[in-house]
Amino acid sequence: MENKPKILIIDDEKSILESLKILLKLEGYDIFTVESVSSAIKLIDEKNFNLIISDIKMPDMSGIDFIKYFRKEKADFISKYKQIPVILMTAYSDIKTGIEAIKLGAFDYLTKPFDNEEFKITVRRALDYFSVFNELNDLKSVCLPSGEIKGVSKAIKNVVNEISRISSAFNNILITGESGTGKELAARLVYEIYSKNSGSLKNIPFVPVNLAAIPDNLIESELFGYVKGAFTGAESDKMGLIKYADGGILFLDEIGDLPLSVQVKLLRVLQEKVYRRLGSNKEESAGIKIIAATNKDLGSLISAGKFRDDLYYRLNTINIEMPPLREHKEDIPTLISYFIKKFSKTIDSISREALSALMDYDYPGNTRELENLIERACIYCEGGDISGGDAQKEISAECLPDYIFNNAEKEKSPASAKNETGVFEKNYEFKETGGEIYMAEIADIFDRINRNRNISLPDFMKEVEKYIAANRIKKENSKLEAAKSLGLSLRSLRYILSKSGNNG
Repeated sequence: MENKPKILIIDDEKSILESLKILLKLEGYDIFTVESVSSAIKLIDEKNFNLIISDIKMPDMSGIDFIKYFRKEKADFISKYKQIPVILMTAYSDIKTGIEAIKLGAFDYLTKPFDNEEFKITVRRALDYFSVFNELNDLKSVCLPSGEIKGVSKAIKNVVNEISRISSAFNNILITGESGTGKELAARLVYEIYSKNSGSLKNIPFVPVNLAAIPDNLIESELFGYVKGAFTGAESDKMGLIKYADGGILFLDEIGDLPLSVQVKLLRVLQEKVYRRLGSNKEESAGIKIIAATNKDLGSLISAGKFRDDLYYRLNTINIEMPPLREHKEDIPTLISYFIKKFSKTIDSISREALSALMDYDYPGNTRELENLIERACIYCEGGDISGGDAQKEISAECLPDYIFNNAEKEKSPASAKNETGVFEKNYEFKETGGEIYMAEIADIFDRINRNRNISLPDFMKEVEKYIAANRIKKENSKLEAAKSLGLSLRSLRYILSKSGNNG
């Protein structure tokens, strides 16, 4: 039985504790509740919590004092307390308190009563953020170099279970899925399980062939080999890839690109287990098992006369469908952790805004695209920013390409964008420059939104960011100078503008 995320809720109102406990238990979390901070501190020492949710107004210690203690004094002795996210909640909409909470290290600040869906989204994001650090410190491999696949999502577990069931004895397997979903990793896992069950891992070959990378006029000779004199330039016999895979597994990636002239010869290998080299009349045995993979719709190719239906039925004895990354996003934090470990020796974390952007993105290139993004981010962060700043120890939003943020914002519905604003946008702090505090601008925006007395803190912060950024650009007449005066990078300023529809 897998471990459920453990969440501690602190509130002196029993009704609040009970309602939140019911709400989060339905989401599959393990919930603990206490009515005081002192009781919470004792329980925190005993349990390994993934998230803490605390009210601010408490009888023995305020939520602000608690987070000061938790993040500073306690974390100096127990390092895990630096990682556990804390969400603060209150019935009093106090902008100053909210800003102070975020600066002290709170993951988010929610005003009661809050929308249940907004609350669940905030909890999910906090847990995703925590899991990145958990994976970095105690890494669970997701895609090992050997080909083993692990993941927390139901979709990935179904793939692994299916492979485990059929790998001990199989005829032919067809792996389908979009580009970058890990079809070759799945094939290698089939090979490893099959090899172990055969009792001889080292003596069973695994020969991967990317058919899309071989010119059509060379595919036949590469697969079947040839004898001396078979064609101009054939000065000696050549063993084909089928022969190299004898006794093992031949993995044919991008099988949809196989020319029709070669398809009929491959069909004979599957049906009769024999083949002929080019230029030879001698039949040779083909003691191989074939795993084929494709990102194309073979049914459509058959209808168009570009793929043989009899070959399709022979290959598709067993079908494994690799899910696109957008359908198992709960694996993204673990994948990020794995790739950070793979590409960097100095980076040990990822910022909340960067993680949020990566969670929101839909990945047309799937896991391979995520891997490339993390590799790029590690290079950018280790090298410092373009202004000559120091190398970073975490992947920040500045290390990610702009299209990640623009795409994520475009894909959001208005409702979800409002719900997620608080988590996604809080890392942008407008710093003081030369003692100047932008009180005039904040007062102006206060006047502008004062008619709407129910505005939430996240929405208020969003309005402040957009308003100050736009006005600063007007005053400085330069985005670069505006970014410097606000204590932001140019990339961060562009991201704030993209949220308000002012790209440029």
